[in-house]
This record gives sequence, C-alpha cells and structure tokens, in this order.
Amino acid sequence: MPRIFDLEEYHEKLKNVSLIVGEGLCSNVYVIGKDEAVVVDTGVGNYANPIWPQLEELGVTPDKVKGVILSHAHHDHAMGAFIILQKADPKIFVHTLDTMYIASRFGPNLVKVEEGDVIETELWPLEVIWTPGHTEGGMCLYNRDEKILFSGDTAFADGRYGNYYSESGSLTAIIESLRKLSELEVDIMMPGHGSPVFKDAGEHIKLAYSKASQRA
Repeated sequence: MPRIFDLEEYHEKLKNVSLIVGEGLCSNVYVIGKDEAVVVDTGVGNYANPIWPQLEELGVTPDKVKGVILSHAHHDHAMGAFIILQKADPKIFVHTLDTMYIASRFGPNLVKVEEGDVIETELWPLEVIWTPGHTEGGMCLYNRDEKILFSGDTAFADGRYGNYYSESGSLTAIIESLRKLSELEVDIMMPGHGSPVFKDAGEHIKLAYSKASQRA
C-alpha cells in the first residue's frame, strides 16, 4: 500500500503538507491543506494506488478536495485525477500545452494555466513556472516567500533531472527550464519522484542544470 508522510516532521514550513508515496510506476502525491485541500499530482490511479484511502486517512474527504494540480500530463502523474473525480468536484489545473492529452476528459473541471499564473491553496499561493523539456507543458509550482518548489519531473534530488525522450520532450528545453529554476531561491524542493529536499534545494537544481548542459 502507498505510504503517507507528514512533512512537518521534516520541516516546520510544511505544516499540513503530506506526501503519499505510491507503489511501482507512480508519482509522488502531495496534499496541501486539510479543509480546502489541493493535491499536487495524483499518481497512476491503478488498483495499487487508489488514492482515496490515503486521502481519507489524512482526513481529506471528497467535499474537502478543492483543487488538483498536474505538473504534466503523463499517466503516472495524471490518471489518479480520474479516481478523484469519481467522488469529488475539484478544479484541475493543467498547463495549456499539456491539455491536448486530457482536456476533453476533464470537462468543466479543467482550468488551463500558463507561466506566471497563481494558484491559491489553503497554505500559500503557488506561482506557475513553465518548465518544458520533459513534456511541452510541464510546469513547476513556486512559493517565493517560503522558497518552496514543487518540481514535477523537471528536477530531482542530487542533481538529477527529467528525461526528455517523450513525444514532446526536448533536451534544449529542459536545459533552459533548469536554468530558469536555478535562478530562483529554493530552500525546499518536492519532486515528482524520489525524496524531497528540505535544505539548500537550489544547489541540487544548479547541479542538475550543470549536468544537463554538459549533454548539449
């Protein structure tokens, strides 16, 4: 079964932020807030990653799920949104350039976003940072005051970065996206896979940018 972590145990800035770590090929699922929860990425949504049991263990019932943000439209991040829609009626935020894959299936719940848009959560606003490379419409979410970044499949711990082999991937684009992220002040990074970074996350991003640039 997926495991749940209370991220306040790792950093005081992350009170009421939880991480659901899925089984197998499944993205991390971050849950922001309790009463008006926003879910960042939703996992693969298969029998091993049903998401509702984990949300309800956190006290997040269907009426409390107000928003879903998809860092990109790959199935391991996005398909769990359809499980959420079986019980809840949240807005689902997707970058415009990735909506071609799933726009019709989300219907009126879909909200298209672009660079610089701000998505409100119960805890703090999140700014959309467009980071193509892994997919054309990949995006990260950034809170400038707390220096928190949800990095999707663009940047990971220890200088790793997203692959660029998918149908809309691009090495040139992911290098530019990592350059853009490297100029932000980031203390905490919560990536789409693997462990979050709770200190000096910007150094991990700069390392990823350096490594990716060497492949150009």
